[in-house]
Amino acid sequence: MATGMKKILAIGGAVIKTAREELRQVIEAEKIEILIHNGGSIFHDFQLATEDLPSHSHPIDELTEDYSCNRPASRMVWDWVYGSRAPKDSLTDLCLHKGIDVFLFTGHACDYWQMFGDPHDWSKLGEEAYFSFKSLIRRFRKPFHYICMGSAVIHPEVFVKVLSEAKSTGFTADVVDFKDMYRPRTRVAKFGTYYKMTHKEFLTRWLTTK
Repeated sequence: MATGMKKILAIGGAVIKTAREELRQVIEAEKIEILIHNGGSIFHDFQLATEDLPSHSHPIDELTEDYSCNRPASRMVWDWVYGSRAPKDSLTDLCLHKGIDVFLFTGHACDYWQMFGDPHDWSKLGEEAYFSFKSLIRRFRKPFHYICMGSAVIHPEVFVKVLSEAKSTGFTADVVDFKDMYRPRTRVAKFGTYYKMTHKEFLTRWLTTK
């Protein structure tokens, strides 16, 4: 992993669920300049910051029977999309206190929390994604180090579209995941390294890197 430059870190929900404390330490050490959520990671960030869960998330069988258990955290995600403060103990809130930009990219109808919105909310989500996309293009026009962790589809696809628009040069792009995934390997790691390991293991190593 390249040193000496703060990273642009794009994460999926599995990173929050399996390595939340290590990720918090990376943010507190100000090792990143941008945190990019997908729909799963922002939901679990808010959920774990506010709910006393017996496990990292509700089982899918339970959710298909009654997804209303997601309502409280879902409402907080929508409120954040509209400009409200993230939950106090969330990693998102910590980033904003550290001056670290936070972006969100997800597909419509991809997340349970979106089911608690209405058509106007979905339009707002698309609008916010547009402005995040344009901000990322501007950042990609300067040298950067991008790391994708735990997102098999959304982040790799956004990455290559931003890259195409920005015409980036002088960058590195790495992937971290516990199993080999096609899109991250072919769209992101072709510009850097594919680290096949747990998110906790990678973040722990990162914390000891100068």
